[in-house]
Amino acid sequence: MYALAGRGAAITFPLGAVLSVVSTIFDPPSREPEPRGMYVAYGADPAGADIAATILHYGFLFLGVGLLLAGVALASRRGRVLTALGGALGFLGFANLSGSVAEDWFDAQIAAAYGPDAAMAIAEKALGMPAMTAGWQIPMIVGFALGPVLLAAGLARGRVLPWWAVALPTISTVLFVAAHDLGPIGFLITLGLMFAFGLIMGRALWTAPAVGAQD
Repeated sequence: MYALAGRGAAITFPLGAVLSVVSTIFDPPSREPEPRGMYVAYGADPAGADIAATILHYGFLFLGVGLLLAGVALASRRGRVLTALGGALGFLGFANLSGSVAEDWFDAQIAAAYGPDAAMAIAEKALGMPAMTAGWQIPMIVGFALGPVLLAAGLARGRVLPWWAVALPTISTVLFVAAHDLGPIGFLITLGLMFAFGLIMGRALWTAPAVGAQD
């Protein structure tokens, strides 16, 4: 089971990062200050927003599945609880993030039909609903921010990863939270760090379970 989960994580997590990068190719470019710029761009090109959102949805979903599989791939008792917690939180965060992409389809069509200001006003009201904030947005933020870091720390404690590898999800989390302020370049750098972490983690997990079982 450990080997199967580790190899699944080795495939799905980097694939999620790649799909997320590919989505940016189709994402309509924003030429106005955010957040209004996104609604203007999506309203002007709903077809591009449609393709980008579809690919990004699966990108985030594969990232979440990769974290969940990595969370149960550690055979060693050292770091197992931390790894499982990180994997579960990471899956929750990225699954919710994948679901949040659905907003893009609605934003694009509303902006195209009624203008970007109307679309932005509707989105702000929807995203400000209390149950949605408490039950979806907060778990999403906590999950994608803490999950990968806790997972990496658990794998490092289990001697699957070197401790310096924990820096990759830590830095990517900081950049991910600040992605709106950093623009597309910040998002791409974040995904690049995730991809690098996925390759390092995947290579380790491909063979690590048999070693970890000795602890």
